Amino acid sequence: MNALQRMNALQRMNALQRMNALQRMNALQRMNALQRMNALPCPARSPRRARPSAAAALLALCALAGATAAHAAPPDGPSQPVPDPGKAVASSDDTSALAVNPANLAFLPGTELRWTWVSTGSASPLPARGHSLALGVPLWFLSTGLRVDFLDPTGAAAAPLDSPSRWVRWGLALDAGPTLAFGTTLGWSSSDAPALDSHFSLTSGVTVRPAPWLSLSAVARDWNRPESRLRDAIERSYDLGVAVRPFGGRRALEIGLETAYAEGRDPGEGGAWAPRATLAMRVPYVGTLRGDVTLRDLEADGGPRIAAMAGLDINVDEAQLSAGGVFGDALTKSGAGFYAGVALRSFTEPGVRLPARVVRVRLDSTPGVRRHTHFLQQLWRLADDPEVAGVALVLRAEPASSLAHAEEVADAVRELRRRGKKVVCHLEDNGGRSLHVCSQADAIAMNPAGGLRFSGISSSYFYFGGLLKKLGVQADFVRIGPHKLAPEQFAREGSTPIGKDDHQALLDRLNDTFLRTVSAGRRIPVEELRRRLARGPFLAQEARLNGLVDLLAYDDELGRVVDEVMGRASRLTDDAPDDAAPERWGRSPRVALVYLDGDMIDGESRSVPLLGVKLAGSYTVAGALRRAREDASVRAVVLRVETGGGSTLASDVILREAILTARVKPLVVSMGSQAASGGYYASVAGSPIFANPSTITGSIGIFYGKVDVTGLLEKIGVRVETLRSAPRADAESLYRPFTDDEREQLGIKVKQLYDRFVARVAEGRRMTPDEVDAVARGRVWTGAQALERRLVDRVGGLREAIAEARRLGKLPDDAPLLALPEEGTSLLGMALGLVGFSASAQGELAAATLPPVMLDAARALAPFLVFGADRPLARSEFAGEISFGAPASAREGEPGLRAAGAP
Repeated sequence: MNALQRMNALQRMNALQRMNALQRMNALQRMNALQRMNALPCPARSPRRARPSAAAALLALCALAGATAAHAAPPDGPSQPVPDPGKAVASSDDTSALAVNPANLAFLPGTELRWTWVSTGSASPLPARGHSLALGVPLWFLSTGLRVDFLDPTGAAAAPLDSPSRWVRWGLALDAGPTLAFGTTLGWSSSDAPALDSHFSLTSGVTVRPAPWLSLSAVARDWNRPESRLRDAIERSYDLGVAVRPFGGRRALEIGLETAYAEGRDPGEGGAWAPRATLAMRVPYVGTLRGDVTLRDLEADGGPRIAAMAGLDINVDEAQLSAGGVFGDALTKSGAGFYAGVALRSFTEPGVRLPARVVRVRLDSTPGVRRHTHFLQQLWRLADDPEVAGVALVLRAEPASSLAHAEEVADAVRELRRRGKKVVCHLEDNGGRSLHVCSQADAIAMNPAGGLRFSGISSSYFYFGGLLKKLGVQADFVRIGPHKLAPEQFAREGSTPIGKDDHQALLDRLNDTFLRTVSAGRRIPVEELRRRLARGPFLAQEARLNGLVDLLAYDDELGRVVDEVMGRASRLTDDAPDDAAPERWGRSPRVALVYLDGDMIDGESRSVPLLGVKLAGSYTVAGALRRAREDASVRAVVLRVETGGGSTLASDVILREAILTARVKPLVVSMGSQAASGGYYASVAGSPIFANPSTITGSIGIFYGKVDVTGLLEKIGVRVETLRSAPRADAESLYRPFTDDEREQLGIKVKQLYDRFVARVAEGRRMTPDEVDAVARGRVWTGAQALERRLVDRVGGLREAIAEARRLGKLPDDAPLLALPEEGTSLLGMALGLVGFSASAQGELAAATLPPVMLDAARALAPFLVFGADRPLARSEFAGEISFGAPASAREGEPGLRAAGAP
């Protein structure tokens, strides 16, 4: 034979040997062997067969997984599910994760039921077509789901995969935090074809999200090599994937690159690779455009074959509709196929806007410090919601516990209107703070049987000198300056002339601020408004005649009022926000909101449940600042100050942590109702410092002293004999007064503490000690006055402070907040809660058992019972009440309506 004849003879002999081998194999083995025999050299070695650059990029991804060239396409084995178009291994955070990557089930935002139908055409050689139905439920730190695939291949698929089959998959995923998840699915197959029946498969995955824009995943499929009824095993395969969201981690654009690797069946046989790319792009007011491209049969004659899907997810409230095309020479031989799907979920994604609605926000109790923040966040969220056309504030209690808080709520109302929303207030029996807030609304309605209990602002202060004298208790205090008024409450039976002047000046300033705001909102000149308010309190009809409300309407007529204000028929709904799918992966960079709320004491924070007294412990607040400083996800800190001060040691401990935090991260201070004395001291590390116009601040000063209870003990027959080793050994004892020498030395110590206070303020505010002293010595200022005296940087509320912190931390406008420290409950409060006494119920119980004057007095005295007799104090005076004429209302977390602090 010549050379050509010998070559043809050898080819015939080899072909005969291969046919004999195939006859000895079962059906599944014959299919895999035919795929290997048909494989040809990789087209990458033949430049004339090269695919476009996109295909080259996918082939490059294959090279990342190993240097060995692919020898065959991954077999379309019995365990292949119905495809999930456009869902990437690293980012499938819905029920598609049950088939794509079980680890991602841990990131499921809420319950989801999803149906998918994929049709690849009547002549498709691939068996992965049919229907799938999946249900996923996130639990505490676990997520679970069930998926059923009904595979209905065409007759063009290789035997035995041309037979229908069913797979049931149960998945379980562990949420190890926002950046790490593990998951496993257990799968069972059933089919009339023995080669496709009775498999039990295990597939596991892991996902790591080290940054909000990056997700990495690895999946091991069929790692237990499941066997069918004929004992045919499915070979293991592996997926490696990466997904990125290049625009700051937002879901606006997502790009995924991944590769699948299937082990060879025979020992020593090389595996097979299939690179894939996915793309997801948000379409405003519609949903998400999705697509994916997979390269198959990398060594096939003519180059890799392409399998592609592209379509659109349309999001409508909690539903998602999906549809698109299936195409490519690897999928269909008779034109393009299609897919369709529907998902019903307990969460939402941006999509089609629903008809605009008016949201009803009802307030039944006056918010405390933290709930006040939640209330503001609720109004800010509604301002950002494009589906909200208006807001109806139904106020059955005062919307704020102080004028400063009312200013922040009024700012939120103005923000709603700036965003094009209409705002309506409905009042029933309200006071001045409701009028302050609602004067910024488009309209105010009032119950015809209600009224406006307001005719001006008043304040009252408690003096316990007479009570202590009758009890035989003598108060002995040393202070810096005549404006440090707090000791007068325990040493005198009434204020000094300076104290009265300071109290009246503060009240006048608050009243002027109140009148200017209401005047601008109601379009009534200030002096005319002053005259009208002096006629109060008002019945509903009188309030309308005086221009303080616009119309009278019962609760059931609110819909009609809303229609009048909106100028059209409107849909009025309660505010029930849906859970939204996270905008970013992992732990998003955030702002820590650290609360300094309550009288400042040494040690851990405490509370007195029945009295509604909160005590801010130095260790607790300092620990919160330290945690914010050390948390890598926190890029900026807002210190929310809501205290009139307390222990000088506690103030200094907190200031030290604030200084250390400000050296590492932006520290912005937001002053709420009051940030006075020790509260101001702890604030000076911040830059900038924001204060509301009516925030009570300043009161820079120290006092020190004790009470002598020997007279009281003598009245009940108790005598105290004290022995000492030195003249001053018992100087701080409660069982004798100070001597003249001790009082002189005490004055020196108080002066030293005061000088330290002034020095800290001078350093933080970049002022000289003399400049600080000129505005200190116990003087109290409103936020607006403090700005004029350089004690604060800007007049503004919590909204402005958070926005500035986000700007300084280079964070997006929607960066989340981390509230610190976590709220705790005292044992007594917890016990009362367990037996059904909520915070409001506790307040009602206290009000029912104690007369109002005694309840306020008990609240005033409570902090001093924990300070100790040997502690110098940087604390402002306690006002029994700064009244805006409103009826008392329990605040959440603070039973009863605790009076606002004053100098």
